[in-house]
Amino acid sequence: MKLQSPGLLLTVLLLMMVATMPASSMTDQFSYLLPPNISLRVTDSSYDSNGKLQLSVIMESALGTLSDLEIYFDSSKDLKVLTNLRTLKNLKPEAARKIRILATRTGQQPDEIGSWVKIGVKYLPDYDAIVMAANDQQKYPDQFERQKLLEIAESNAQKRARYSDAIRFFADQAGSKK
Repeated sequence: MKLQSPGLLLTVLLLMMVATMPASSMTDQFSYLLPPNISLRVTDSSYDSNGKLQLSVIMESALGTLSDLEIYFDSSKDLKVLTNLRTLKNLKPEAARKIRILATRTGQQPDEIGSWVKIGVKYLPDYDAIVMAANDQQKYPDQFERQKLLEIAESNAQKRARYSDAIRFFADQAGSKK
């Protein structure tokens, strides 16, 4: 059979490739995530008599002893966080830390998503605890996916990679708003 045009052959090949793509993307795909290392949650929020936003945040280790923690804050342009950056040498399991945050209004308009305060933390995780958790065959039954988790954890440990986590609190959720 003689083809009339090389363009026709390319078109047919392209159509064949496109026809097989949906089949491969429809297969069952999953992957495990590294276990959580830290828990951050706002436990109390209110406005004081001067209109300052007061937040209480509980920070807990969810896996092993975390070290070299740097706690930072950010906010929408209508709020200014008055609480300074904080550091902690370590955070052990079962030893929750309470952080109090104070923010004041700046007089500017809120962002398009509203008024918010972000509480973030950068830290060194407990790599041994991560590896031990990732080896749990009950929690991670797929051997291939479990091995990928272990490789990621070991690579991060060799690099002494810092992890980070953050939460954002929207000021309209504060109790006794004034």
